Amino acid sequence: MNGNNQSNTVELLTPEEASAVLHKSPRVLRYWRTAGIGPAYVKLGKTVLYDRNDLIAYVRSNTVQPSVRAAIEEENRVAL
Repeated sequence: MNGNNQSNTVELLTPEEASAVLHKSPRVLRYWRTAGIGPAYVKLGKTVLYDRNDLIAYVRSNTVQPSVRAAIEEENRVAL
């Protein structure tokens, strides 16, 4: 197996480690799990873990492009 194939790489993080990546508390992640929202997670017995790739995908899926605001700011700059 090629060690450079990142699509097969799994890096599992504890809720505490995942909370640091997302800048949220472990309590928020726990709430998200019970509410059925937030990033995907892995449950191995009673242990909850997060795949780093799932956290990255979650962040990317929540990325907002400020196109309208940027256009308004550009119009205001031109008007000056």
